[in-house]
Amino acid sequence: MATDNGILNGLEVIEFEFAETPRSTPENPRYFKEVLKVLLADGTVVYNCAWPNCEFTRSKASGVWPHTKVHKNTTATAPKAAPDPSTIDVSGLTLAELVDRAQKTTWLAAELATTRKKLTRATRELEELKPRVRNAEKQLKTIRDAFAAAA
Repeated sequence: MATDNGILNGLEVIEFEFAETPRSTPENPRYFKEVLKVLLADGTVVYNCAWPNCEFTRSKASGVWPHTKVHKNTTATAPKAAPDPSTIDVSGLTLAELVDRAQKTTWLAAELATTRKKLTRATRELEELKPRVRNAEKQLKTIRDAFAAAA
């Protein structure tokens, strides 16, 4: 969660999860990686920036997502490698929170594998299309030159 103390907008955070994107469907759920859906103690739901100690909230996820760009400059200083698992302290988490994290980790691992497959396929298709594009550009130049000569 974005706040360390579990308080957001002056209220206790009851539950939070990544917010679904507008392209999400029941068959293919998609989530923002920068926006959290947060249930507060008074029963209201707000959307919160997922960056540490950022309390930026809006009533819709689409209102938070553009805000996350202000954090992009800080990503250059953020470490690229995953933290060492032995340094992650989970002793304060309940069993339900641990199970939830394990489920999300499994889901993210599956999403990563799917994304890598799509990237490999797209890269292969791109390499196959490059010669066709070059050929089409040459043909287009020939046609333009012919029209220019005729005019």
